[in-house]
Amino acid sequence: MNTTRTLTLLFLALYSANTLASSAYESLQFGKYKQQIVSDLKKACHPQKKITDEELANKILSNEENKGYIREARIALERNNEKNYWDAISKVECPEM
Repeated sequence: MNTTRTLTLLFLALYSANTLASSAYESLQFGKYKQQIVSDLKKACHPQKKITDEELANKILSNEENKGYIREARIALERNNEKNYWDAISKVECPEM
């Protein structure tokens, strides 16, 4: 009985540690994708005044159609599909700045 309980607790601890590790990796990967998308959008939109990445992202995402294009770009990045990525980026409507 005591062995069963110990094995169960060990299994649960290892499983939760694995889950935490993968979610931390996913957060890093998401941050990398976001940084690349915002950087490429800055190049495409040519903001006239100095604007932070966060401000640019918020302005672009205020448009519902842009949200879909950004989603497409992120999926293309995840799949390493450069053509679809640039197609999605080129469809994003740059905000007035």
